[in-house]
Amino acid sequence: MSELSPSETDLLVRVDAWLAQHRDEYIADILDWVAIPSVSDASLAQPGAPFGPEVDRALTRAVERAQELGFKTETHDGYAVSILWGEGAEDIGLASHLDVVPAGDNWEFPPYEPFERDGYILGRGASDNKGPAVGDLYLLRMFRDLGLNFAHRLRVIYGGAEETGMADLEYYAKHAPVPKLSIVTDGPFPVNYAQKGNLNATLLLPAGPVLSKLSAGIARNAVPSDATIALPNHTHAELVARIAELPEALGAVISAQEIDGAVTLSAKGHAGHSAFPEGTSNAIPLLAQALIEAKLVEGQDLQAAKALAQILATPYGDGAGTAREDAASGKLTQNGGIVRPHADGITLLLDIRYPISVTHTELVDALNHAAQPFGGSVIEIEHAAPVYIAKDDPLVVLLQDTFDTVTGSTTEPFAMGGGTHARVLPNAITFGPGFGRVPGVTTPGEKPRRPPFIREGHGSPHGPDEVVSIDNLFASLRIYVIALVRLDALLANG
Repeated sequence: MSELSPSETDLLVRVDAWLAQHRDEYIADILDWVAIPSVSDASLAQPGAPFGPEVDRALTRAVERAQELGFKTETHDGYAVSILWGEGAEDIGLASHLDVVPAGDNWEFPPYEPFERDGYILGRGASDNKGPAVGDLYLLRMFRDLGLNFAHRLRVIYGGAEETGMADLEYYAKHAPVPKLSIVTDGPFPVNYAQKGNLNATLLLPAGPVLSKLSAGIARNAVPSDATIALPNHTHAELVARIAELPEALGAVISAQEIDGAVTLSAKGHAGHSAFPEGTSNAIPLLAQALIEAKLVEGQDLQAAKALAQILATPYGDGAGTAREDAASGKLTQNGGIVRPHADGITLLLDIRYPISVTHTELVDALNHAAQPFGGSVIEIEHAAPVYIAKDDPLVVLLQDTFDTVTGSTTEPFAMGGGTHARVLPNAITFGPGFGRVPGVTTPGEKPRRPPFIREGHGSPHGPDEVVSIDNLFASLRIYVIALVRLDALLANG
């Protein structure tokens, strides 16, 4: 770990003063952007708005705000927008996104009525990724206001479909100026040198008259917290009695309801991001297991329940035969994010993040092998290859040293299952701004990810009551300031 130079130390003093002066305005901008329910939905596409009107509104608002602040902007056919500062012939990029996952259930606060409390901002997208996205704009303001001179122009790129396949920056990379190098500000600190491959697979599973009506989950890449099934051939009293006979741990998350004569069985899990399943609990296999152990289904419904329970037995693919691991990128993760009725039964939508040493074809073969005993098969796949940059690459070394130097930490670059725009934007690397997301990595002075007014199991990206710490966002901006100054010099020197 190097030391900050005298000029860098002086710069951070000026940065801290600038941030303190603009804190209220920064919060106001995040609240403004989070209030837009910008869920990407290509089925709502309109001319110039390929991801629907709300994403278009979010991108338009970002452009308006940048222009209010005096920055040049570019629009890219509704897929993305750019905000520019500086006069260099080549660009350094800061890439993030303004779309969000659907709100989902179990919020204690309205997801699109954001507020600030105790130094935290709550609302869908506050953490992933509108808080950091506003930070990118504020970096440009800060550099301009503090009179810094860069050899490169800085280009902030906001996409509109990161959560739904990254068609936003795929389009951008083909039709718009690609920076010489970009930092993707949509992940954890410190440096992300490897991202697992991403396989989206849809399984078709035969089902009987009960399971064929099962509908659960909100997004393939979000762990579902709730699953409910109607059981018309059973009474409420019978379900209560059957639940009482379940193993204690399972029975504690299963409940029966009777509303207007309709009897249902429900499972309660813990939501979260599919790439980070620690601490989550998928409600779909919980419900399936309860149906099996309480002997509430038979025939093809029983087979469908067994298929769901087995394939989703763990978030690491153990029950599906897809469990894989390597030293470079860790364990495979597998999330069953959505179940929907289908003419031939049900479809199960899987989000799989697999190690860099694995091929997606072997995983598809394993899934077919697991589904076949239940009469099922893989009917659709989408695939993104892994991302890998050597740990000794000069860019990785520079960013890693900057993080440790500014924060006073001793950490290592990491691999993750989360996919970012680094998959589709050439010459890009993911670097922050999230603290506390990588197991075992703590940073002096970082604020807890969950404030006291948010209950256990809430507050995470893709979960209910999503929050972000303002102090942590400011700490990330201090890191980005030094990183960009150093990166500009590195690239200018070849």
